[in-house]
Amino acid sequence: MKVIEINVDDVGLGGVYALVNSVIRHKPEGLSIDLASIARFENPDNLRALNDLGTHVHYVGTEGGLLSRPRAYYRNTLKLLAEGGYDCAHIHGDLAYLLLIFARAAKKAGVGKVLLHSHAAGIDGRLRRVKGALHRLARPFLKRWATDFAACSDKAAAWMYPNLPEGRVRMVNNGVEVARFAFDPGRRERLRDELGLRDAFVVGHVGRFAWQKNHDYLLEAFRAIRSRVPNAKLLLVGEGVLFDAMRQRAVSLGIQGDVIFYGASYDVAGLMQAMDLFLLPSRFEGLPVSGVEAQAAGLPVIFSDAVTRQASLTENAWFLPADAQSLDAWAQRAADVAATDVDRASGCEAVRRAGFTIQDTVAAFLTLYGEGGAGA
Repeated sequence: MKVIEINVDDVGLGGVYALVNSVIRHKPEGLSIDLASIARFENPDNLRALNDLGTHVHYVGTEGGLLSRPRAYYRNTLKLLAEGGYDCAHIHGDLAYLLLIFARAAKKAGVGKVLLHSHAAGIDGRLRRVKGALHRLARPFLKRWATDFAACSDKAAAWMYPNLPEGRVRMVNNGVEVARFAFDPGRRERLRDELGLRDAFVVGHVGRFAWQKNHDYLLEAFRAIRSRVPNAKLLLVGEGVLFDAMRQRAVSLGIQGDVIFYGASYDVAGLMQAMDLFLLPSRFEGLPVSGVEAQAAGLPVIFSDAVTRQASLTENAWFLPADAQSLDAWAQRAADVAATDVDRASGCEAVRRAGFTIQDTVAAFLTLYGEGGAGA
């Protein structure tokens, strides 16, 4: 079987890229997977690694202006799919109008299975009102052009397919490579020494510096935590458009000396070993891969209450409002964690039991690729 994953790139090493990349590395023999991206890959090493696995990455984007992009995406994708001989087009995204563009191209090219996969529950970046209007306009037409529908959570399904009956949408867990995140005390101590955090209570976060991830609130919550846990340090892993703004925000809050802006990393599993608590105060999520990884590493996690409860995989996961009135609640929960001897070693098994291993996700992908579409 020959499948193409559409709208996947390594920009910011986001959750969808991490998920699809893991699936490619664990796929069975006989399944061919290529990628199509509308953004150019940032790291040539990622392209080489995918090529070594037999995956070809095709650029279907454009350097043109905003208004010309939809037509170019459609035209470039149609050409690729018409010539590529793909059995399935697996289209990933968080906005219905983008999914619609790719779905129409796939249907026009004669691809037998056109699978849409919703990964979010809100809109990030600039022009959110415009994007929101286009998203709502496009949603009713998705069922006309796609054969199958998937989502990573209940919130992601409701966001993308409000006009589809629940049985039409297949839930696919955002699985992770659990063994990579297994708690390792020796590795933890080495990394904490390297980072100068041996005696610190390390609060961590992994994610793009973007409006969705709510770093502004994260910094305020950390300031409140530090007032109760004086040895607290904040480790921020990731890059993004708001990186510099958040560095300035840390200065304005007077916490810059206790915040590490680490940048992007290919060793998230290692950095999570060094953490003691993981915070995810997102304004919205489909189902955050980083939250699954953190729980596999045995970390207690505080999510914002905008995140689906399906993200809770262990007994050490809590949900709190991300508003000014709740800062003390975040701080108190963190102080409680700091005073508790957390069993980090149980995280992997809890994530396995919940069905969030990469093997679970590969099996779900294969089921989607192998089943016939229900039609519109």
